[in-house]
Amino acid sequence: MRVELLCTGDELVTGLITDTNSTYLEARLFDLGVKVARVTVVGDVRPDITGALLEASARADVVIVSGGLGPTADDFTLECAASAAGVPLREDARVLGWLKERYAARGMPMNPGALRMARIPAGTEPVRNPQGSAPLVIQQLGRAHLFFLPGVPREYRALVDGEVLPRVRAWLASEPDRTFRAFRLLRTVRLPESVLNERVMPLAPSHPRVVFGFRTHAPENHLKLMAEAPTQSEADAALAAAEAACRKVLGTHVYGADGSEYAPVLLDLLARAGHTLAVAESCTGGLVAQELTAVPGSSQVFIGGAVAYSEKMKSAWVGVPPDLLAKHSAVSSQTALAMAEGVRAACGATFGLSVTGYAGPGGGTPEDPVGTVYCGLAGPDMEPRCERISLAGDRDRVRLFAASHVLEMLRLHLLAAAPVSP
Repeated sequence: MRVELLCTGDELVTGLITDTNSTYLEARLFDLGVKVARVTVVGDVRPDITGALLEASARADVVIVSGGLGPTADDFTLECAASAAGVPLREDARVLGWLKERYAARGMPMNPGALRMARIPAGTEPVRNPQGSAPLVIQQLGRAHLFFLPGVPREYRALVDGEVLPRVRAWLASEPDRTFRAFRLLRTVRLPESVLNERVMPLAPSHPRVVFGFRTHAPENHLKLMAEAPTQSEADAALAAAEAACRKVLGTHVYGADGSEYAPVLLDLLARAGHTLAVAESCTGGLVAQELTAVPGSSQVFIGGAVAYSEKMKSAWVGVPPDLLAKHSAVSSQTALAMAEGVRAACGATFGLSVTGYAGPGGGTPEDPVGTVYCGLAGPDMEPRCERISLAGDRDRVRLFAASHVLEMLRLHLLAAAPVSP
C-alpha cells in the first residue's frame, strides 16, 4: 500500500505554523507497518491544490489531505477535490444537520460561512467530526482513496484515530499477498543519534528481516525496528530477537518503548518505590516541573518546586546560604547541591533535584561559559551529587537538555537502586 500526505495552507508554506499533523500520522501508520511515501505541502492556490490531488492520486493507494475545510474564503480544498474529479459541489443534508446541531448546542446562530462546510463534492462520503464542525470527506479518485481532514490538530487526530486508521488497517488485512509486520520503537536518552547508529547498525546483518531506522525527538533519539515476514508469528519472532540484541548494546539508555514517554516512566519508578520528588530550578525556569505535572496523577509523587531565579530567591525559597552564594556564585556545584538539599528539606520529599546554569545568550564566565549547567540530586542513603554539563545551541536547547539531564540523573539512580526493565 502506497500512502501519501497532502497538506494545504499558506500558513504552512510561509512558516507561520509547523506541520505537526503529518508527523503524528506518519508515526501511527508506521505502527501498522506502512511507511509514508511522500508528503506534499501546497499553499492556498486552487490550481496547485487541484494538480497535487491529481498527481498524488495517480501514484498512491491512499492520499490523506489536511486543511482548507473550514468556513472562510481561503478554505477551498473541497472545491479543488470536486474539480479534480470533474463533479460539482453539492450541499449535503447530513452535514447540514450536523452543523445545525453543533451550533445549536453552542447557542450560536448559523452563518453563511458555516454553510460552506456543508458543500462537498458529489459522490463523496462525509463522516461526522467529533471534535469540530468540518466533516471528514472520503473520495474515490481513480484507484486512490482520498481522505480530506480539517487541519486543526485536535480534530485531525480524532478523525485519524477514529476513522482513517481503522479503514487502512482493514485494507491491509484484506490484501491477498499480505506481508506481516511487527514494529517496535525504542526510546533513548543521553545518546546522540550518530552513537545510536554506531551501536546498533552492526547488528543489522544478523537480522535480515528487520528494518532499522532512526528518529530524533530532542532531547531523545529513537530506534525504529520493523520486521517483515510471511506470517505474523515469524515477524514477531524476528522483531523480538532484534529488540533483545539492541537492548543489550544500549542498556539503560533505553527508557521505554513504543508509546511510552519519559515523564510517566520516571514518575512510575518513583511511585512504585513509594518516593516523592521536589525540584529547584533556575535556568530551566520551570521546565522540569512542567514536564512532570503534564502527567495526570503526578501529584502522588511530585510535591512541588521553586523557580529560584535570583540569588535572593535561592536563599529565601530553597535555603541556599547567602555566604555560599557570595563565595561560589549562583552557577556552581556548591549552589546546585545546596538547592537540591534545600528544596528536598523544604518540601519534605524523598528526592530533591536542582538546575542552575547559563542558558545564554548572555552571561557566563571564562571558567563556566554560556551553556554550562550544574545539576544536583539529593536523596536518602546517598551523598548529594552534582553533575556539570556543557551544552551547545540556543537558549531553548540549553534549557531543554538541562531539564532532561537532571531528570535522567534521578532515573539512573533509581535503576541502580532497584533495576527495572524499561
